Amino acid sequence: METASVNDQVVLRNASTAQLEQAVAENHRQLFCCSATALGGVVHVIDGLTYTYSVGNGSSVLFPAMVPDKAGVQLDAMMDFYRTQEVAHIGYWSLDPAEPADVNARLLARGFQPGWKPRWMALDVADVKTNFTTPPALEIRVSNDIPVHEVKGLPYGNNDGIYSDALLRMYPDKAQRFVAFLGGAIVGQTALFFTAGPMGIAGMYNVGVIPSMRRKGIGKALVIAACRYAQERGYQYVMLNASDIGVRTYEEVGFQTVGYGLTWWITGKRYITHPSSQQMVALAEAIGLGDMEVLKQTGTSLRPDELDTPLVNGMTLIQLAAHCGQPAAAEWLMAHGATCSALVMWDLGWKDRAAALLASNPGEVNRTYFDWEGNLLHIAAQRGDTALAKLALHAGVDISMKDKEHDSVPLGWAYYFGRKEIIKLIEEYSAD
Repeated sequence: METASVNDQVVLRNASTAQLEQAVAENHRQLFCCSATALGGVVHVIDGLTYTYSVGNGSSVLFPAMVPDKAGVQLDAMMDFYRTQEVAHIGYWSLDPAEPADVNARLLARGFQPGWKPRWMALDVADVKTNFTTPPALEIRVSNDIPVHEVKGLPYGNNDGIYSDALLRMYPDKAQRFVAFLGGAIVGQTALFFTAGPMGIAGMYNVGVIPSMRRKGIGKALVIAACRYAQERGYQYVMLNASDIGVRTYEEVGFQTVGYGLTWWITGKRYITHPSSQQMVALAEAIGLGDMEVLKQTGTSLRPDELDTPLVNGMTLIQLAAHCGQPAAAEWLMAHGATCSALVMWDLGWKDRAAALLASNPGEVNRTYFDWEGNLLHIAAQRGDTALAKLALHAGVDISMKDKEHDSVPLGWAYYFGRKEIIKLIEEYSAD
């Protein structure tokens, strides 16, 4: 890793992929901390654990690197703080792999849900591609003073997110907004956040164009303008977290994927109103970690119905075991009376047992899962799991069932995700 001094600030030069991942994590960390401070919130940094809080703006846990034997106590203290503030939205961000490696089980035990995987992309500004057609009257202004929160349909136009007007006012040397105009009207925006320190990069956030103006090159023009601005300030790298929709646009401009992150989320106040007991948190943690010694000590102190009671995040203990890949813990739960569904068996790799359960209990094939209440065939379509789709169809799954969230039959899900093999299987099944 090399660095260079730009305007009395160190920036990153000629970095490896691992260094770029560290740099984007540091950029996110500084942005979220500055945002919380600008909004009158607080930032806690304790033994490798950084977390923020600001009124009405959710809270973030930012790329922790905790010591394994202290992580549980630290997370409990953090959760107690968030309860006192009645926080309804918490996002936990991590590089992959997380530190410590067992944090997934610890978070699930405390009520977090597994989230999406950020896709880190980086561009050396010397390699930005600019040969694109844009509307001839398009104008991009570099300004922190232009209000965007009243523009109808503008993505990230709200003023209560991490890139608020308060942030722009308090940190004009770090945060910069770019606004696209067409015919005198605002049609798009993006923003940069410049990291201080040896991991100095420009992080790009909030790339968005109003729906009626998309696919005209405006998004690319905003990205290019921001990259040129970063280059003028002496930065070598611009990095971002790409959505699935945005990946192609960024690749066309020259960005390349350098890695993925991990996230976990708490949405709502159930962890406050219906907190798990310390005993249940400890048991869930042992299940997720596959700690058989703790499970043996627990013995039969819990009834089967208690073992089947969902945790704060909606998972049952046996679902947690499957999610964490702990078949021995799942066997322990079943031996003590916990219910195991066909999907959990499938996810544990017990495919023959899943088939046997469906054969012996015909109603099991139409069990619904998750908050959106999809059946096995919905889930197979979502995952692109052809083998699971074949199993569900062979067991007589109801192909007319609709999920709760999208009101769609499994075939609709298969079309949405482009699962050609599963589409063919369902259509052949319906034709019989």
